[in-house]
Amino acid sequence: MRDDVDLDDVLDDEIEEEDAAVEDENAHTLSVRRGNGEELLTIFSPAEEWSVYLQPGGAMQDAYVGTPSEPTVWVNAADRWVERAQDGTYVIHID
Repeated sequence: MRDDVDLDDVLDDEIEEEDAAVEDENAHTLSVRRGNGEELLTIFSPAEEWSVYLQPGGAMQDAYVGTPSEPTVWVNAADRWVERAQDGTYVIHID
């Protein structure tokens, strides 16, 4: 074993990789929920991950699968709160 290896750093890297894997997996999921958290609709995209269109200033506005110029699915979330949950799922709150 090398003396300069910091086991805390190695463990932190492994935990970050595990978290990233869950987030990447859940990036295929878009959830539409009420303001109280009640889920109304979940859309799963097995082939591509969901992305978001950002407003000036960085606020998430719309969610889409594909490219912004040629989306396969585009969910207009104008005037709605869009966030990324801790597990990586994109969430649109509708009220």
